[in-house]
Amino acid sequence: MSSPVLARPADSRRKRRLVESDEEDEEQANWSGGSDSEANGGGDDVEWREAEAVKWFNDAEAKAIVEVTACSVEQADIILSLRPFSDPADLRKKMGKRKGITARIFDDYVDILEGYAKVDTLLTRCEAVGKELLETVGVWGDTSGSVIGSAAGSRAGSVGPEARQVGPPAQAKEALQDQPANMQNLSLKDYQLYGLSWLYLLYRKGLSCILADEMGLGKTIQVIALYALMKEKGIRGRHLVVVPSSTLENWLREFRRFAPSINVQSYYGSQAERQLRRAELRSDDADWDVLITTYNLAQGAEADRKFFSKKVEFRTCVFDEGHVLKNYQSQRYQHLMQIKVPWRLMLTGTPLQNNLQELVSLLNFLLPKYFSEAQESLRAIFKVKADASTSFLSRERVSRAKTMMTPFVLRRRKDQVLRDLPKKTERVEYCSLSHTQTEIYRDALKRSRKELVEVPDEDEPAKKKTRSSKAPQAKQPADTSSNVLMDLRKAALHPMLFRKRYTDAKLKVMAKDCLKEPEFAESRYDYVVEDMSVMSDAELQVFCEKYKSVHKHKLSDKSWLDSGKVDTLLKLIAEYRSQGRRILVFSQFVQVLDILQHVLDKEGLRYLVLTGSTAVDVRQSLVDEFSEENDIPVFLLSTKAGGMGINLTAASVVVLFDQDFNPHNDRQAADRAYRIGQKRDVDIIKFISRGTIEEDIYRLGQTKLALDVAVAGGEEGTQEGDEGKIEKLMKATLIGALRKKLAADGDDGVIAGTTQLVDSEAEEAFVKEEEKVLNGI
Repeated sequence: MSSPVLARPADSRRKRRLVESDEEDEEQANWSGGSDSEANGGGDDVEWREAEAVKWFNDAEAKAIVEVTACSVEQADIILSLRPFSDPADLRKKMGKRKGITARIFDDYVDILEGYAKVDTLLTRCEAVGKELLETVGVWGDTSGSVIGSAAGSRAGSVGPEARQVGPPAQAKEALQDQPANMQNLSLKDYQLYGLSWLYLLYRKGLSCILADEMGLGKTIQVIALYALMKEKGIRGRHLVVVPSSTLENWLREFRRFAPSINVQSYYGSQAERQLRRAELRSDDADWDVLITTYNLAQGAEADRKFFSKKVEFRTCVFDEGHVLKNYQSQRYQHLMQIKVPWRLMLTGTPLQNNLQELVSLLNFLLPKYFSEAQESLRAIFKVKADASTSFLSRERVSRAKTMMTPFVLRRRKDQVLRDLPKKTERVEYCSLSHTQTEIYRDALKRSRKELVEVPDEDEPAKKKTRSSKAPQAKQPADTSSNVLMDLRKAALHPMLFRKRYTDAKLKVMAKDCLKEPEFAESRYDYVVEDMSVMSDAELQVFCEKYKSVHKHKLSDKSWLDSGKVDTLLKLIAEYRSQGRRILVFSQFVQVLDILQHVLDKEGLRYLVLTGSTAVDVRQSLVDEFSEENDIPVFLLSTKAGGMGINLTAASVVVLFDQDFNPHNDRQAADRAYRIGQKRDVDIIKFISRGTIEEDIYRLGQTKLALDVAVAGGEEGTQEGDEGKIEKLMKATLIGALRKKLAADGDDGVIAGTTQLVDSEAEEAFVKEEEKVLNGI
């Protein structure tokens, strides 16, 4: 396929050296990326681009014209029939006279060439920066974990598994040999000292950057070490650290523990408290070095935003979990861009190079003076048509674009830098359904068959709505599909997630009884019945335990244990407690964690709970309590709230009670225990209810992991922003397979308890769609 090529020789440009100064006040280079004319494509003028465009339209194949210009096949055929074109005027004249086509296609292509000029100029400069930095870090050792000069240049942010040397060799230029003297209570590991050297080098160069070490390698510690180093060297100024709410207390704790000489303050609290805090922090006698706040506040109310962007002058700003800034159109991105600061650092455990669109957002956020002029051109040429087999970009340019981030990113993985980390074992624990679960699961299958028959295939075009249509709209397919899958997943977890034992008749009696309670004295009977009817057995059980008037309707405590997974969990807890080992239990569903609390209460076991509703200022105290009190055997956590940014190495067993549609989220949760500081071997146990849809979710998850290995070298192939795509694709695959299975097996299949849904054909279709996502980004 013919690909756009900028054949015109680039103008010779003076190579700009990055400033290196021994004077700290002059250390940062004003690295703006050259002149505006260079950023706009140098000397490429309109006439030259139009001449190149005419040449391309004369030579390109129809397929190339379709993919590059996004025109239709019919329009491409018309263009071929109008050849040859002698000059731009001739081309515009011929296109303008022919029905079904306009000269706009030609003009759009000229704009693409302008974008290519900008991008090529930008890529050349990025490569020059990388080369210059390599002059310094090259002597640190090619296998240090740096992305700069890495043999895996086409996969920015990674090195090969053979990489084992992790610290700068003695006497290496610019490399630190010792950690800052004002740090206490820890010794930096070799790769962390390397990371500190790299951060300080880029800070001195004025190059904002990304520390993308895998989760559990101590990114927080490396940031603290950087600020300790700056204080030790007498670099004056205030610094801002923006973090997720769940990690704020941990950041404060780590600063005070490892660098007590740094005066660190927090910005958090109610509106009134924050108003007082702003006055305190801006007072003449305020003496602080680092301020830590949350994303919600940094992007929140106008008074908060103005405080960060206008009232305080910060020297640097750190953005923890920086991949949340991937969407340049979000309010968060736009508000945080208003915080003007000479140097920015992003922290993320997520690989960045796999999504070129998000890469542009992150680099523009870090170095707006350099990337802002070219970002729209970058977005335009990185856009891949959903129905295109390949991008219109040449392979060479895609490869160069992926290395665009190389000078600005450092990423190491555990298997590259940690030799002493204990062994990690992962296994699946298959759980049998209880009798009640089996009945509920079959009931859910019956409902699924009825609902799915009425739901059209997703490929079937929707009927056009008319103004005259007065019939009530049927439930949307997506909603129905989600309900079907959710019911099957709930049935595989616990029967108390449904209302089965508290029958309609029983609810009517309970409603009359509870009206005797003072709290319900003015309530209407029918409203009480209505409210109860939408509650699950678990919620109604708690209701009966709470109110004396309905206490007699309470189910036996054994109802909490009526689940194959609960039975398996209790056996594992007993087994691991006998070995002196402690357990983290993750679930995506807060209602499941509520049920598990009742189970553990009945068993007389101590436990802690952390979910999204847990107050921010309480979360770290829970983590500390679990770490310090060895007689607490179980910590219950929601996968999202407890799966990010906290250290729970006091546990050496992780139970994934249910699965996320994205298997990488489960891995992230498991990394709460498998990280620096872990002294014991770690067991990761996935609970799968046998013969249920959970087996199919697990199978598709394993398929996705295998694809990530093939396409992204073992890293997560899709980014956080693509989780919606992952979930949608997996749900569509499951629903399609379920519809097909129920149609083929009929009532007999339902009675038998239809088991494996995803056959080889469905899995193959899933692989193809997932490959499109991976290769597309």
